[in-house]
Amino acid sequence: MRTLLINLPWNENARVGVRAGSRWPFTYKLDKDEAMHYLPFPFFLAYATALLKKNNFEAKLIDAIAERMGENQVITEIKSYSPGLLVIETSTPSFANDICLAIKIKEKAADCKIALCGPHASVFPDEILRDYGFIDFILIGEYEYILLDLVKQPGGDLDLSSVSGLAYRNISGVKINSLRSTIQNLDDLPWPERETLPIYKYNDGFCGLPRPNVQMWASRGCPFHCSFCLWPQTMYLEHTYRKRDPAKVADEMQWLIEGLRFKAVYFDDDVFNIDKNYVFNMCAEIKKRKIKVPWAVMSRADLMDEEMLRELAGSGLFAIKYGLESADQRILDSCKKKLNLEYASKMIEVTKRLGIKVHLTFCLGLPGEDRKTARETLDFINNIQPDSLQVSYATPFPGTKYYEYAKDKNYLLSGDWREFDGGQGCIVRTEELTGDELRQIRNDFYSSFDL
Repeated sequence: MRTLLINLPWNENARVGVRAGSRWPFTYKLDKDEAMHYLPFPFFLAYATALLKKNNFEAKLIDAIAERMGENQVITEIKSYSPGLLVIETSTPSFANDICLAIKIKEKAADCKIALCGPHASVFPDEILRDYGFIDFILIGEYEYILLDLVKQPGGDLDLSSVSGLAYRNISGVKINSLRSTIQNLDDLPWPERETLPIYKYNDGFCGLPRPNVQMWASRGCPFHCSFCLWPQTMYLEHTYRKRDPAKVADEMQWLIEGLRFKAVYFDDDVFNIDKNYVFNMCAEIKKRKIKVPWAVMSRADLMDEEMLRELAGSGLFAIKYGLESADQRILDSCKKKLNLEYASKMIEVTKRLGIKVHLTFCLGLPGEDRKTARETLDFINNIQPDSLQVSYATPFPGTKYYEYAKDKNYLLSGDWREFDGGQGCIVRTEELTGDELRQIRNDFYSSFDL
């Protein structure tokens, strides 16, 4: 079956959205420095495409967001390719946009089967299949092998019933098969599709990471249970940490640098530093191969120690992205972050002292937030002086425990999925603060820092 995978265009109110590859889908306003904006690599789509090709199935990936394609151009491309199956990754804030475009595609472009995947589809497979008759399949969770098993099927309900992780309709109504376990051996996957994509447009240039930079995964998953974190609760379905062979990761890293001429590498793992021995082995591979380009990772500050940081610095680490969320320990405890803020602060200082740049991320409006806790976070940032910074509205995405909490407390300010966009607005209140007050506090952050 010829399969077309697509990251659809997402443009609303003069804003552009990022979806596939982002743990926090959102929109932003384009400006003259468009080339410097964050643009995530569509990992799941790219791995799924490569896996189909590895198994000798005809497949193509279009990233319409990276290509800045409009819907008419997308429809033309789909007509030209004439797929038997169209796979669309969707998200909560983009869902209305994606459904609207899918309807147009179905009417104008191709008489093909349509599958949805991604966090939002994984949470609402039953509702989506009941409400939208033109959607044929939902791929639930980590979907590379679900898609492979689907395209292997010759057809018929009996065949589809064997595809774990698949939701579809049969003569009895919506059928949701047993869920599929997460991929245990990540080394079984081929490297993700890259060369047919506009690879030099993807960017996560925090802390001044040079461009063109490339995003990689050395591992997947996280054993922690933060109530607000989207992928562990929707895409992975299990809080398992899985890692690739460091030598094979370094092989890919070396190819990206030498073969594709990237000037920096960012490991966008859920948490890079879960396993200290693994970090040391990765550093050893990088030093052995004399890889000299700047590289960066996303990690937990409370899992660091000075020995690990020295090893990372010695292998050329340029920057670390630490997710702190709040400078109030009670807030961190209430959302089950399980981060020791005092220790994390010390490790951030050590990171900076060793010459590694620091990017910090915070979520404003988590349970327990008030003016005092917001002030604590502002003071913390002033004291730490990170090299770059992100302050977002806490967004209770469906499928997370945070969403259930906000819904039960009647703290949600909207039921319109389009407004679940933490880059544009606040859709949750706290016990002490209204949405308007949270918006004003975030504006105060913006006036204090160059965000």
